[in-house]
Amino acid sequence: MATVFLLSPAFCGGRRAAILLNPKSDAATVREFRTGQMSLGRAFTFMSGLYFRGKLAYAERFGDSYVITPTRGLQPPSLPFTVPLLREFAVGDVSLDNPGYRRALERDVEALARRLDGDSHVVLLGSVASGKYVDVLLPILGERLRYPASFIGRGDMSRGGLLLRSAASGVELAYQPLVAGVRPRGPRPPKLDPLTRVAVSWEHESAARPDVPRRGIVEPALRAAGRKAGAEGLAPVVDIRLRARPRVHRPPKP
Repeated sequence: MATVFLLSPAFCGGRRAAILLNPKSDAATVREFRTGQMSLGRAFTFMSGLYFRGKLAYAERFGDSYVITPTRGLQPPSLPFTVPLLREFAVGDVSLDNPGYRRALERDVEALARRLDGDSHVVLLGSVASGKYVDVLLPILGERLRYPASFIGRGDMSRGGLLLRSAASGVELAYQPLVAGVRPRGPRPPKLDPLTRVAVSWEHESAARPDVPRRGIVEPALRAAGRKAGAEGLAPVVDIRLRARPRVHRPPKP
């Protein structure tokens, strides 16, 4: 284990979770879920959109990965995702005030720490501005806990786009250690160059075709001729931008 990535969870109580539970839907993704063929990673990618899509693709490219869950600590992205599990996660509160969430996460992180060798480190692909992850992970992992420095100042969608670009180009981001009592903050960085976008497979959204091979989460769009190396060397393509959570429309105050 040289690098282990911990992926923050998707929200399981929103509009896209309801789509998975819709008995009238004939979408390929819903059929996959209904027949027990969906994994935790694919389910969270569907429910979260670009951000989790980027986290999963990046983690699969550069190391091992576990997903932080609301009720079951750390779980592999390959975990079968079922209806009971979706309902369990939907009511689980990712909060330090929730003893079920905290105890399960502490248990699994302590087990992970015992398996790490001297050169290993753990990278949190999630929020470092609040304590819901860091305050559990840091006392156990100490200086082994890192975060991508380029996350600071970016929103979820920008982080997802950055991770997809890095996964496609093969250029790993730089990491910094987390320090107890310090919440990394900084100015908003420049927007990502639209010419380096990465094409994303539509297989979640459309009916599966047996004559088309499954391309996975990321379809790299690299063009070697006349292009720079790294993330800047991606060919101009169009990406998919999905909101992590549905917008809530509240009635105006009387």
